[in-house]
Amino acid sequence: MFQASIRVSKMDIQLPQDQRSAIEALVNTGRFGSVQEAVSEGIRLLVSNEKLKEAVQVGIDQADKGELHDHDTVFAQLRAMAAEATNG
Repeated sequence: MFQASIRVSKMDIQLPQDQRSAIEALVNTGRFGSVQEAVSEGIRLLVSNEKLKEAVQVGIDQADKGELHDHDTVFAQLRAMAAEATNG
């Protein structure tokens, strides 16, 4: 995977021992090449989770306003998206 070079500034953080142990175990098993890689992945997942929460809230807000789509319409759109993704 290609990663662009970026300037990284140093940030010192303190983690509880259980979190340090978990990260060290992930590095020691080869899942991540370094503690930095493991922490970066954790942050990426955190950001992704926050975006998901925001998207879910948008859906909840739309539902509260009665902006709903019926089952058949939603699944037809999903099938079309899947077919398009498969066909390139």
